[in-house]
Amino acid sequence: PPRAAARRAAPPPPGASLDWRAALLVALAAFAVYANSLSNGFVWDDPIILSRQLVVFRSAADVLAPPRDIPQFSPDYYRPLTIATYLLDRAIGGERPFVFHLSVVLTHALAAVLVWALAAQLLAARPRPPTAQRGGALCAGLLFAVHPVHTESVAWAAGRSDVLATACVLAALLAQRAWLATWLGGATSGAAALAALGAKETGVALYPLALLRDLLLPPPVRPSRAAWLRGYAGLAVAALVYAALRRHALGEAIGSVPHDAPVVRGAGEVLGAVGTYLGLLLWPWPLNAYIDAIPSGPLPLLAAAAFALGGAMACLRWWRDGDGLPLFALGWIGLTLVPSLAILWKIPDAPLAERYLYLPSVGWCLLVGALAAAALARLGGAARRAVAAGAALLLVVAGVATWSRNPVWHDDLALWTDTEAKSQRSGMAARNLGTAYQTLGRAAEARAAFARALTRRNDARGLQTIHNNLGSLAMLDGDFAAARRAYEQALRQAPNASDTIFNLGLAILQGGGSTPEAARQALPHFERAAQINPHDADIQAGLGQAYLILGERERALPHLRRALELNPSPHTAEGVRALLRQAGG
Repeated sequence: PPRAAARRAAPPPPGASLDWRAALLVALAAFAVYANSLSNGFVWDDPIILSRQLVVFRSAADVLAPPRDIPQFSPDYYRPLTIATYLLDRAIGGERPFVFHLSVVLTHALAAVLVWALAAQLLAARPRPPTAQRGGALCAGLLFAVHPVHTESVAWAAGRSDVLATACVLAALLAQRAWLATWLGGATSGAAALAALGAKETGVALYPLALLRDLLLPPPVRPSRAAWLRGYAGLAVAALVYAALRRHALGEAIGSVPHDAPVVRGAGEVLGAVGTYLGLLLWPWPLNAYIDAIPSGPLPLLAAAAFALGGAMACLRWWRDGDGLPLFALGWIGLTLVPSLAILWKIPDAPLAERYLYLPSVGWCLLVGALAAAALARLGGAARRAVAAGAALLLVVAGVATWSRNPVWHDDLALWTDTEAKSQRSGMAARNLGTAYQTLGRAAEARAAFARALTRRNDARGLQTIHNNLGSLAMLDGDFAAARRAYEQALRQAPNASDTIFNLGLAILQGGGSTPEAARQALPHFERAAQINPHDADIQAGLGQAYLILGERERALPHLRRALELNPSPHTAEGVRALLRQAGG
């Protein structure tokens, strides 16, 4: 019967013929090269996520359908799994960075093991000596474990979405082939597919990847049509569930993003971006957290041309010998790079980012593993040992480079000092470095960094950030008139920036001696800021303080209590508690 035939055609479950000593080696290598990142703090977007965004998610319903008006939360994001991991990390470790980094490093180690398992699964379908198959799979897994281009995704807590999505995509592909044409395989791969989509939108790459694999690398015994449908049923159900959840959460299938004037990109820029990404897979130096210009010159174009030539050769090999693994690996790179190219138009100030290579790098590692397996199958004893020694040396060098890169993500000062030195056009790195100096109380260095930022390219939001921070520096000096001028300049760039609106109200309140008259003038600014961003503890505290000064205790208490609910900084929390004691609340 067809069902019995499908069961006979199904290969053994994952792990039945795999060397788990190799899996352990891959996992240990991935953990070892990122062990020093466990001491990293919160950098860049991390504090925004922790103090402004996570406070909004109070239940599982909020995770599945995020509330509106979350500060600096893109309206086209729908990533419930990623949000859930943040909440789990906070539940386990509170506000300590260690747990937030540990979860990402462990997920990366899991992803590396899954790359090894996928390579082993795909290589096992080829008639090669078992030693060559094991060597190729181990090479693929270890390369993924230690590749330096992954540092942005793994050493930075906020880079986790790519790591989570990649691990889930790999799990879905493995499960679907391991339990081929069975309901177990369909259900397992469907659950992994739903998790991949819920981690990051790039998880959708799973679908063309699964089809491409089954076209180029069919199973040893082709299942019947009914059995094939069972194998894909889980993926189809996962897509439908995700689409329904996303539409319910966002109100539309795609999401809405504010569109500025369209950015025109020529074919040369697109090829340059593709070539840069491909070059970083092969030679990941130097690395840069904020690439503000598409590299020009012959090297990116040569990398793109080499990729096209490699694709043509892989097609010929598949057509001639039936070996579809090299073509599948190159197809993986191409398919998963496509979403990254959308950033060329969506974020013109940062058209490229290394974290977008985390998922495409799986294809590169599979290709290297396939080439290593072919070399080991053809070479004799001495030559084989020489190849193995050379590969081991390259892996060690890559691991050392990764270990050396991780401390760049230790804190904002380290990150933006490194990044500003590599910036070409944008003022982003300089203004973030100024903010880092400002946080450390190094006002002179902060002002100098902001001055450098103003000489470079800044969009309206960037200019708002610079003038807003210059206003805060003036507040620290007690120059409230200069602070008001800076805040007003910032609002001319971004009239709805809630943080600047609140700061302007604070400058009015403190500059007026916190008198009732000053509170009356500041109150409209606090109210407008709260209307734009109702999830900010400082804004709620400012409202409560203004109402108390005006003698409106009953209106002050709800805002002060709300401020304590919104995970305020220790300084804000202490001030709010003092105001509550003063109000008898």
